[in-house]
Amino acid sequence: MLFTINGLTPKVHETAFVAPNAVLIGDVEVQANASVWFGCVLRGDAGKIVIGEGTNVQDGSVIHEETIIGKNCVIAHLCLVHRCKVGDNVLIGNGAMVYGPLEIGEGAVVGAGAVLTPGTNVPANMMALGVPAKPVREAAEEHHQMTARLAAGYNRNRGRYLEGLQPVGDWNEWLKGAPK
Repeated sequence: MLFTINGLTPKVHETAFVAPNAVLIGDVEVQANASVWFGCVLRGDAGKIVIGEGTNVQDGSVIHEETIIGKNCVIAHLCLVHRCKVGDNVLIGNGAMVYGPLEIGEGAVVGAGAVLTPGTNVPANMMALGVPAKPVREAAEEHHQMTARLAAGYNRNRGRYLEGLQPVGDWNEWLKGAPK
């Protein structure tokens, strides 16, 4: 669902996939071949949000306030990404929380469940882990390969969903027959 606020309307490239129950509000841009999956909220009411070309924002993630995400990134399930700049080819693992202002450099990895606090920048090609998260070591080639593999897989899914996602039946009719 897309909503305008204060004259700002989300812009979604024709090749992008946005799940029917994702919510995009205000100054949000979803670039070519990007995908925003089920249950995501991108709330551009307090600064522009950009989802870069080929990037995927997975189920249940929330993005808010002046957040620019680069190309071919993976924002995994149930992430919170708030007020930050994310370089290209970045992996933010499941359930990570990123509280800006901060920057995450190209090719960096934020581990699953990590909590980045304001001002904790992650340099390019570094891995940040922990609560609170800190850059702890260089991301290995296997991490870069995993990011590329996940991005490619979600790009394939984007195409499948654009071509073949169909609702089943009428929700209101189903509710009438649901057990009380």
